[in-house]
Amino acid sequence: GHHAETDRAYAFCMFGNVAIAAAQARQQGWSKKTLIVDFDVHHGNGTQNMFADDPTVLYLSLHRYDKGKFFPGGKLGSYTSTGLGSGKGYSVNVPW
Repeated sequence: GHHAETDRAYAFCMFGNVAIAAAQARQQGWSKKTLIVDFDVHHGNGTQNMFADDPTVLYLSLHRYDKGKFFPGGKLGSYTSTGLGSGKGYSVNVPW
């Protein structure tokens, strides 16, 4: 589930299956770059956090936002949240 963080389960998500698959594909050499498209009513905070500083993964999330008041809330799902460090620009949020 896209809410699971690297260190804990969150919001009924025990682990980030798509994030784990993407990381494993890169580790095994099956993929040098990965695109993750997350179309869900909720922002995938865990998946974005996992790859926030990774320029080899482009994370695209389309989700309800309501000015940060819709679950999981906060600024992470905002269109201004674009990644960290070398991953800046590799997180793309399209909130509505």
